[in-house]
Amino acid sequence: MTGPDHYREGDRLLARASKMIEGSDGRARTTAEAQAHYTAALVAAIATSQHPESVAWAKAVEA
Repeated sequence: MTGPDHYREGDRLLARASKMIEGSDGRARTTAEAQAHYTAALVAAIATSQHPESVAWAKAVEA
């Protein structure tokens, strides 16, 4: 599984988790979403600095 594949899977799982905890404590949902965004931002920063000419990340996030 490539980095962009992991990103897409994480996005899919986050959407699923959001639906599962829709009725529960909003703080848990907000915390989970924030952690996912921080992780994605870190990975994207590392990936683009390592491979600035790659278009794989751009394709992964435009879907």
